[in-house]
Formats: sequence, structure tokens, C-alpha cells
Amino acid sequence: MSDMQTQTLDKTTVKIAPYNDVAELIDREIHAEMLERINFLAREYEIRNPSEVAKFLSENLFLLDLLKEIPAQVRKVFGDEQNLKLEFFLDPEDPNYHRLILGIPTKTEAEKSSSLLKEFDENWWFANERKSRSKILIDLEFAG
Repeated sequence: MSDMQTQTLDKTTVKIAPYNDVAELIDREIHAEMLERINFLAREYEIRNPSEVAKFLSENLFLLDLLKEIPAQVRKVFGDEQNLKLEFFLDPEDPNYHRLILGIPTKTEAEKSSSLLKEFDENWWFANERKSRSKILIDLEFAG
């Protein structure tokens, strides 16, 4: 190797922080972001079976970003007074069929509510549903 090549290599050497400092920084950042996501879910959703939802989400972390987007999109169509429901569902007859069911509560008549759900589906959900990999089902929940 020529002296010029050696000098160039010496100048580009990067000092790397000790592994434990880097690991600690990454750990702290990941936990802070995860805590923010968890708090958001707790504020935006009534979670019916929290331990099952938590386990499912820990196995499907990609759903967290979508679950963060959904409330604002629902409110655009259904209005601001939404208390969304979130529930883990496992079909007892098919253990491979498991997903989150997201309920949009409504007191509006069935025809009007169905029309709003169709609008939500066509204007946003159908374009974004693939992000859920069919692991989220959104439906109306009629309140008495």
C-alpha cells in the first residue's frame, strides 16, 4: 500500500462509542417511542381485552402506526365524538384466524351508519387496509 493510501485510510477512521453506551441509547429511544405509542392507544381506544391485545401487538408491531392513523380518519367521517373500541379476536374454530376488531360506536340509524362506513372504506380504509396484512377488521358497533 502506498503512503497516500495509508494516510487516507487513517483520516477516515471513525471512533465508535463503546457498545454499552450505544445499546443504552438505543434502548432508551425505543422504550420512549413505545411508551408514547402505548399511551396513544390507551387514550384513543377502549381496549376490551388488554392482555390479549398487548400480546398480539407485540407480535405485530407494524400495526401500531396504522392504529395511530385510524382515529383521525374515522373522525373525519363519523365526527369528533368517537370512543373507538379495540379487541383481540381469535376464532375458536380456526386458530389461524386472529385479528384485532376495531369497533366504531354509533347511535345513528343503521342505514346512515352503513353509508358512513362505506364512505370511510372507500375514501381511506381500502387504500390502507393492506398495511394491516388483514389483521385489523373495522366495523360498526351499534349502541342502544
